[in-house]
Amino acid sequence: MADKINVQKTFSGVNESLTKLFDESGVKRTFTVPYIDGQGMDEHINAVGQAANDTGGLTNNLITTQHHSSGKGWGSGDGHTVGFLADHLRDTLIPADDENAKAAIEAAQKHINEIAKGLGDDAPEIKVANGQLALLKKHDAAGMNLMDFGVMIQQMMHAPNQAIARAHSGKKEGGHAPHLRPPGQASQEEPESDSGAQGGAEQAPAAGESALAAPAAPAAPVAASAPPAAAPAAPAQA
Repeated sequence: MADKINVQKTFSGVNESLTKLFDESGVKRTFTVPYIDGQGMDEHINAVGQAANDTGGLTNNLITTQHHSSGKGWGSGDGHTVGFLADHLRDTLIPADDENAKAAIEAAQKHINEIAKGLGDDAPEIKVANGQLALLKKHDAAGMNLMDFGVMIQQMMHAPNQAIARAHSGKKEGGHAPHLRPPGQASQEEPESDSGAQGGAEQAPAAGESALAAPAAPAAPVAASAPPAAAPAAPAQA
């Protein structure tokens, strides 16, 4: 694996770009729950759950969660979890040459490229994600509604996120995501050439680990086209 990869930063960037696209397309947020320094994951999850319940429920909202790219970064309280009403996203189409849609696609590509540094370009999860991104790039998602676009971006990152989490589950004693290991494998040791993973791979997002990301650990919303995504999955924490 590459010596230094940072999938946490790039993943947060994907969520931030989706949030900007939705905001600037005129879709009002149903809620915004800020991260708080020192707040536990359970507290943030409860706060988001309550905010969602007050605005139609988790199944009626598409959720993004991110640290601000210009802020303190991963592990800080500088960020938020945001909800958008699914019906409003479905009613809003992406126009031709939308710069925010292009930015979201490029952010997703950057995240997949970062994971590929750890998995390799020939990993099946990377090939599938790159194929999906190639389809989006043909017309920059013009004509898609925001809900379908957001769900597609979120779903294409699910398998790569799980794969990089599995690859690093044996990095430390006990692993980061032991439940993602193949049956019968107590641990997965990393190649000796993989040293000094910085921030990202060592604490890679493991899609599906919990209902929501903690303030110190935002990660991928795992979405489905029907019903809409309820909540983002949290990354494996060191």
